[in-house]
Amino acid sequence: MTDLPPNYYEVEHLVLLESGKLLLINLLALVPLAAASIWMSIWWGIVTRLRPPQPVGFGADVPWWVWILVVLIISIPVHEGLHGLAIRWAGYKPRYGVMWRKAAFYATADNALFPRNAFIVTALAPIVGITLMGMMMVFLLPEVAGYYIALGVVLNAANSIGDLWMTVVVMRYPPDALVRDEADSIRIYIKA
Repeated sequence: MTDLPPNYYEVEHLVLLESGKLLLINLLALVPLAAASIWMSIWWGIVTRLRPPQPVGFGADVPWWVWILVVLIISIPVHEGLHGLAIRWAGYKPRYGVMWRKAAFYATADNALFPRNAFIVTALAPIVGITLMGMMMVFLLPEVAGYYIALGVVLNAANSIGDLWMTVVVMRYPPDALVRDEADSIRIYIKA
């Protein structure tokens, strides 16, 4: 659906990347960063107890900064790709882009009106998907590779602060609310 039903009206226009909110967003990103760090540390402890000792294996001779670069280069398209898959699941065609001035990547569906719950699934798909994939990879891969995958999960959680913020805002509205994603903002509509 792209046309707003006649009995709906706009109740909120949330712009995340405006200059007055950038510092707040970056500070709030510390919350999912800390939560994911704790979660992945617990998972690391469980994995090291469950599986037999691992040889150092793949990646031990790769400098740490190369691992960080690889994690960042891979995690951004995977993050946006998971948004895109969720957008397709919701019945829309995703469009990907970069806002260079705001240093932001995005996946959106032009003019699409998402039912509230479909928007929540779309917003949370990357943090849930990357966390679950990362946990599986930490269990399956050698220790060094697993360590950097876990770090990627943590960095993705921090990078998901905008998705989390939008989810919290959207959840304040009833399930029949509609959400229009405008790449750097959302508009929320409810029934009159």
